[in-house]
Amino acid sequence: MTPHKIIPRKVNFDWKGTPPQWIKGEAFTSHLANSTHILLPIVEAWFCQVFKEALPHVTDDKLRDDVIAFMRQEAIHGGAHKPLAEHFLKFGMDIAPGIARTQRVVDRLVGDPERVFGLLPVKRLGLAKWWLGTRVGVIAAGEHFTCILGRFILEAKELDALDADPTMLDLLRWHGAEEVEHRAVAFDLYKALTGAPITNRLLVLGFILPFLSWYWVESTRYLMSQDPNIDKVPGFFREWRKASARKIIPSARSLIGGSWRFLMPGYNPEHEADTEIALDYLARSPATRRKSQAA
Repeated sequence: MTPHKIIPRKVNFDWKGTPPQWIKGEAFTSHLANSTHILLPIVEAWFCQVFKEALPHVTDDKLRDDVIAFMRQEAIHGGAHKPLAEHFLKFGMDIAPGIARTQRVVDRLVGDPERVFGLLPVKRLGLAKWWLGTRVGVIAAGEHFTCILGRFILEAKELDALDADPTMLDLLRWHGAEEVEHRAVAFDLYKALTGAPITNRLLVLGFILPFLSWYWVESTRYLMSQDPNIDKVPGFFREWRKASARKIIPSARSLIGGSWRFLMPGYNPEHEADTEIALDYLARSPATRRKSQAA
């Protein structure tokens, strides 16, 4: 259980000076990070939808408060990333088709509360409770990885040595810090609804790992193909290895290795990161300070 009160924070970002290649000389890393602007507004709206369905089943007052705060944070996250699609149009990048395709994939696989992965009828087979718990489990598995990524972006001092746009870096670190802050909520809800059995954890991890792998590869290639300043899209895995060796993105080993912790009997998301580091960044984030001053 999250030991402190989760706070939804309003933010304000000024994108006027931010180009799509927001790290100078790092087109691949820039667009790998930019892939979040397509996916997150879609999946975080879905998170809120699923948690709203689950909320009537929550009996613990602290968990209920955490779930509501989680939903509010995620709604703010999606709203913060969403304007970047329109902003990128100014640089000749129309990513609306990629957003629409991602929306269709998410809707088909997990968006329908009446069909399991878009296939099996829930009510006819008596699977409504199981499917709700499993969708919460998919979110818990996804949140395990957003915590790993949040911890990375907060601790990656190598990024500070690059010529990076400060507004985009603040967006990613503010978002990553709140992912660290609320890292236990989805798993707590998953345990409350299902007990989080290992068999079901295998199922949801078996879904989220291929989905995220497919998404990162395809969306990064797609964004680079839409960038008029890139003549030829480089090989994804070669660029990943090069960037991760420089510690400016996570290594595949750290992500795949981290996935096994989600399956351990004593898994506890609180052990995955340091909340104080996240709260320290949130206290000095330019976006949260700017919004506070405006208010």
